[in-house]
This record gives sequence, structure tokens and C-alpha cells, in this order.
Amino acid sequence: MRYFFVIFTCIALQATAQKDLNFDKRFVESVNHWTALYTGKDSVYNYGYIYMDPKLGLAVHNEGTFKITGNNAYVPTKRPFGAINTLRLQNNKTKVAWIPENRFPELQITANPDWLSALKIDTASAAYLLKWAFTYNDGHESNKALPYLERVKQIDPNYPGLDFEFAYYYNANRQFNESEALLRKSLAVRPDDFRVYKELIYEEVFSNNLAMAEKTYQLALPHSNTEQKAELSYNICLIYFQQKNEPKFNQWAAEAKKWVVPGTKQMETLTRMMSSPMN
Repeated sequence: MRYFFVIFTCIALQATAQKDLNFDKRFVESVNHWTALYTGKDSVYNYGYIYMDPKLGLAVHNEGTFKITGNNAYVPTKRPFGAINTLRLQNNKTKVAWIPENRFPELQITANPDWLSALKIDTASAAYLLKWAFTYNDGHESNKALPYLERVKQIDPNYPGLDFEFAYYYNANRQFNESEALLRKSLAVRPDDFRVYKELIYEEVFSNNLAMAEKTYQLALPHSNTEQKAELSYNICLIYFQQKNEPKFNQWAAEAKKWVVPGTKQMETLTRMMSSPMN
């Protein structure tokens, strides 16, 4: 019975430790928070501070790892002095946990890191605010981007990149009349930027202007890699399939097949559409 009690106690302590860490936060939700990320090893986690870097954008200051012991203690292993600590984050589906403040002393961290104040970030500059707007747009939370876009516009309505981020916001909210003019303005300034072509095709497709989308696709080809060509051609093909426009679907299915990588889910879906009757 004593042996059973020890095992039960260890399990209970571990469960308590896990309750401290709820892995339900995206990177974009975790700015100015100490976060934990599971390493794949039992009870071992990476931990770092997510913040908006003036050069990198959304970034994490990687502090090291920590292990949760059997008695529910957090034992840190700091990164070596001089190691590269700051990493740019890509918005994806990765979920992190916010580290509770009562654990900060164990991990030898503070709520407001000293190195952060040393960066002397100008949080009111157009560049900094636009990075916030980009981060929210890129994280599919465009409604949160709008206040930052409006603040940048007040500072400098012609700030580089502002038109595109506004257009992205309008597309995300299906305000296509607003986005078209801004995207064409962006294209005049950045004719080799794939992102502008992608958003313009999105606007044209959902404005039911597929003939123009096809023309924009041709303009985009010299500025797109294979993956990007696959994405654009597949999206146009998909719309024609949904419209049951068989001649156009066949034309764009053939175009997409030139770029879509065999064995991928994208190719699997394309093949399934090609074998499906239109009627």
C-alpha cells in the first residue's frame, strides 16, 4: 500500500504541474508573455519571452529549457552566455503555454526582462505599429490589425507597405471594392512582390472577375516559385470546379498539374476533382 501511495502521489504532483501549463495560446496571442513549448521529452520544456522586435517582428527570446520534477519543481537550464537567443517566429498552428508568475523565481526570470528595456523600442513609430498590423494579418486576426493600420495612416498615409496591409485587411473582411485600388497601387510600386499578386487574384476571384484573375496569374508567373504557382493555379482551378465550368476547370486543372507536387494533399484533392463528374 505504501508503494502504491508513493506512485499515486507522484502522478498527482505531475498532474498538478501540467495544470500550470495550458498549451492553448498562439504566438500572436502571447506577445509580452513568458511562454513554454513542449520539447518532446518527458517533462522538459523550452521557455522564452515573446515580444515584437523592431527589426524581426514577432520574435522569441529563448531563455533555455526547464524540467518539471516529481515534486512539482521547475528546474531551469539556461542557454550558454553568448548563444543566439532571439528567433523570429512564423505564425502557425503551434500552441504555447503562458508560464504562471508564481513560477518566475524558480526559472530565474522577471515579468519585465532587463534586456527588453535595453532595446529602447519606439513603440509609437510607424515601423513598429505596421509590424503589429502585419503580425495580426498574417495570423488571420485582421480585425485586430485595423487599429494599428489606422495609427500608421495618421503618422504617414504613404508609409511603405501600408497600402498592402490595408488591402489584406479589406480582403479578409470581403470588402473587395476597397482592396482592389490599393492592391493595384501596391503593384505599381512593387511589381515583383508575389504577395500582392496573390491578394489581387483573391480579390478578383471573389469579385467574380475570373477573366481578370487569369490575366493577373500570367503577370505573376515570372515573380513566383513553383510552390506559389501551384497555389495560384490550384485556387483558380478550384473556383471553376465549384462553378461546374467544365471547360475552364479542365484548362486550369492541366495548368495546376504542372506545378502541384505529386503525393501532396493538394495533388490528392486535384486528382479527386478531375475524376468527379461535373453534373
